[in-house]
Amino acid sequence: MSLSRLLLLLVSLSMIPVGCAATKDHGDDARPQTKAPAYVSRLNAPQSNAYYHYMRARMLMADGAADAAIEAYRQSLNYAPEDQEVRFELAELLAAMGRTEDAIRVLEDLLIIHSESVAANLALGRIYLASQQPDKSIPLYRRALEMAPDREQARLQLAIALVRVGDIDLATTQLKELLRRHPNSQAGRLALARLYRETALNKLAVEEYRTLIAQNPELDQAYLELGLLYEELEEWQLALDVFQQALAQRPLDLTLRHHLARVYVGMQRYPDALEQLHIIVDLKPDDFDARRKIGLIYLEQNLWAEAVATFTDILELKPDLEPARYYLGTAYERQQDWQDALAAFQAIDRNSALYDDALSHIGYIYLQTDRPGDAIALLEKRLAEGRPRPQIYNYLTSLYMANDQPDRALEVIQEGNRAYPENIELLYQQGLVLERIGQHAEARQTMQQVLALDDAHAEALNYLAYAYAVENRNLDQALDYAERAVALQPAPHILDTLGWVYYRLGRYLEALKALEEASRELSDDAVVFEHLGQVYLALKIVPKARQAFEKSLSLQPVNPTLRKLLEHLSEPSP
Repeated sequence: MSLSRLLLLLVSLSMIPVGCAATKDHGDDARPQTKAPAYVSRLNAPQSNAYYHYMRARMLMADGAADAAIEAYRQSLNYAPEDQEVRFELAELLAAMGRTEDAIRVLEDLLIIHSESVAANLALGRIYLASQQPDKSIPLYRRALEMAPDREQARLQLAIALVRVGDIDLATTQLKELLRRHPNSQAGRLALARLYRETALNKLAVEEYRTLIAQNPELDQAYLELGLLYEELEEWQLALDVFQQALAQRPLDLTLRHHLARVYVGMQRYPDALEQLHIIVDLKPDDFDARRKIGLIYLEQNLWAEAVATFTDILELKPDLEPARYYLGTAYERQQDWQDALAAFQAIDRNSALYDDALSHIGYIYLQTDRPGDAIALLEKRLAEGRPRPQIYNYLTSLYMANDQPDRALEVIQEGNRAYPENIELLYQQGLVLERIGQHAEARQTMQQVLALDDAHAEALNYLAYAYAVENRNLDQALDYAERAVALQPAPHILDTLGWVYYRLGRYLEALKALEEASRELSDDAVVFEHLGQVYLALKIVPKARQAFEKSLSLQPVNPTLRKLLEHLSEPSP
């Protein structure tokens, strides 16, 4: 019996007479008295006791006495063991308290009594799903759907469970079936769009989001997720169109304006991004995220004075906002206002997540102001304090190398790699140090380790490609590395490497194209012009070869081999 029916029963019970009617003596002719029904006490009826303990449990819950409420629920079930509602509430309370196994037992007991209960199967499935046991929730959801195939939430939860166990195809099938039965299901279509998005079926995801928006023009989440999908794909104009469409309906939605600003930044339309962010600040002056983004845009545009003013304003409103102080120091540093930059970085609390970053900047400022000893001492002190962040090892290593202390540099970078064995940049820095001190084989081995951790590390690929080209060996491997590096990062120094590999392979025209492009960007790099001269020479374009060699010597006069070659080229032909 449900508790609502029990309550009606108890109300009706209160109307039953509690005594016998008084009799009146009318003498011999008195009519026979009809005897009143005997009173039967209901005070100890199971339904009454069950309801009493149930209501006590609800009151204890309201008072925050969860443990006592659990005991009251259990006592209620002692009197009414088949009451589903009480078991559901008890299981929900146990699950909320983190007593998952107890909640599961309560619902399993219910299913023993009511094996065909759709609600019980769904409730137990939800607990298994919430406790990261999706495999156990799947048969429960399937059983519920066998009994109630149109139950929308059951099919949605089943799809989620299938995703959790990695069965994407079956999850998709369930969501499609849900939409077949409930074409206007917002939750179902949103789940299917998200599933397509997570599995990189972006075109299908877009179709589902578009359908959802057409069916529910007021559904903010659909606009937001579709816009974010376009952002991820860097389809900036489409993202802009979606967010602007949503903003036209909700012009005071500041979250949409934040997204618009981000899209404008992606499109490098900085004035438009600033316009949106300033609108946000006007409407909500304490939106420090918008203020921070304004400052970062100024930094991106090299507008140092504007950035300083923005971050100064933020700190006046919220002095404990450490990121604003860090960016303020960065803005001062970029305009070479060393004293103010130093003050900003030094004001960052040592317990801040930005403390080690600030120390690296302080070390840089010391170096720029002819205080290399102070820079090294500062970072050595931080190293002695225990487990600094990776950048401390990295920057201290650079300082030692700049101060002609290669042995100490190697010690520090190796210590950093022991502390952070998975940090790719520390490992790459170690490879560079080994190269600088002449341990070439060890350097190459270290760079191979970098690629084992990250096979798309452009600089490690470039290093190995150039090393092989210099030694004129493993040229096929060198070409593969160089081409991959250029595809990842078409920087001029990597183009120089690719050109030199082509030269070693005798592919002179391809080498010429790469090196001419590199020389346009690296106009002060002696090595690039030496390489370019060698390619011209191989192509028998002697005047240009001579011109490139002369440029190289003007940049690096101490190169006796090249000077001798140039002298030979200058001699008249016999």
